[in-house]
Amino acid sequence: MVVTFYGQHPADGMDITPATHQLIGAVQRLKPKYSDPASLLFIDFYCQCKQGCDYLFPAPVRETVRLIDILQWFFDCVARKEPTALIQLMWKDVVGPTLGEYLADEKIEQTLWQAFEGDVSQSLADWDLERLPTGGVRLVLRELLDDIYQVEQMLG
Repeated sequence: MVVTFYGQHPADGMDITPATHQLIGAVQRLKPKYSDPASLLFIDFYCQCKQGCDYLFPAPVRETVRLIDILQWFFDCVARKEPTALIQLMWKDVVGPTLGEYLADEKIEQTLWQAFEGDVSQSLADWDLERLPTGGVRLVLRELLDDIYQVEQMLG
């Protein structure tokens, strides 16, 4: 049984930290730059993982979680066609202080779950590069990871 609290939480450390809220907002603002399905899914997945780290891990542990770890978790979920046990635990985060925030969080998790159950692998097949009409290429995954890393450095 999962108990979800709104408003004041009964245990310290269950809230999403202000720093995580700020990081998630900044990473979400990258979406207009990345219109491909894989990048959009990963941005949401990354943000859910950051929230889940606040919920599940003590500060010294969550500070060791790197962008590459979250990318690997993403690929693990894609390969399994469902969130791994760790991700499922992280998604049991207590989100607040409002019901609206909780419902928005649940909607994102449901969308991710459905994507993993579907065939997301096709959108991942070309995630490393996009061929441009000019004959050049855009390294989509590399650019996205660099942009997220830059946000982390700026806010960290």
